[in-house]
Amino acid sequence: MSPEEPQSTKWRLWPAAMGWCTRADVLTAFRVVGQEIRAKCHRFAAQGLTQGEACDLARRIKDQRDLIRQLSDRRNRKHARRLMRLNRSLKRRLVELVQKAGLEASVLIFK
Repeated sequence: MSPEEPQSTKWRLWPAAMGWCTRADVLTAFRVVGQEIRAKCHRFAAQGLTQGEACDLARRIKDQRDLIRQLSDRRNRKHARRLMRLNRSLKRRLVELVQKAGLEASVLIFK
């Protein structure tokens, strides 16, 4: 991001040490994390998963949710709700995989 751009087009990343980022960068990060989650879910559905892998995937879903929080201001509320629905469906898919594998779903941290 160039320093010539006005301050209003910049978004603050969480955590603060990450720097400044545009809305497009946050959406790109959301898409990349979503692709990673879907690929892992697909692979785990075929070969099964361990408790550690399930917890790691839950952490990635939480990371994706944190990206959504960066977009949830008054102007982007509708878009943020749509992204939350996508995140919720990935969460549901993981919980179904965990239950199918007979693992403990209560240790997964999504919030």
